[in-house]
Amino acid sequence: MPFGDPKFTVINPSPDVDQSLRSCRISDWLTAAGLSGGAWAYGYIMGKPTRMACANTGLALGMTCASMLLLQNGRARLRGYRENAREVQKYGAWPHQPELRPMGTTRFPVATGIASPQTKPPLDWRNYD
Repeated sequence: MPFGDPKFTVINPSPDVDQSLRSCRISDWLTAAGLSGGAWAYGYIMGKPTRMACANTGLALGMTCASMLLLQNGRARLRGYRENAREVQKYGAWPHQPELRPMGTTRFPVATGIASPQTKPPLDWRNYD
């Protein structure tokens, strides 16, 4: 995940796994199925002496990679780092949005820092001795 401010509307700044999976789109699920199927086919084609064992190992690795990709895409949409217009209509926006500071032109950019205080609050050293 990027460390800067999100470019889109924040729906939930800290979504759990269930919310991330519920927010996945059909394209995410088709990508996961294609990745898993492609990994199985690769294991079947490359595993000459033991084709089914290599294919099933490839399927397990492909499903692991696909599940991580699903969670990454769903979490990025809920946190506002990917395009999320449908999710904003479905779930609504978070009440505390980070301030989006203008960066200026590309020729004369304005140094605004990487993250706003809403995204990365300043450290509070009062509780430490």
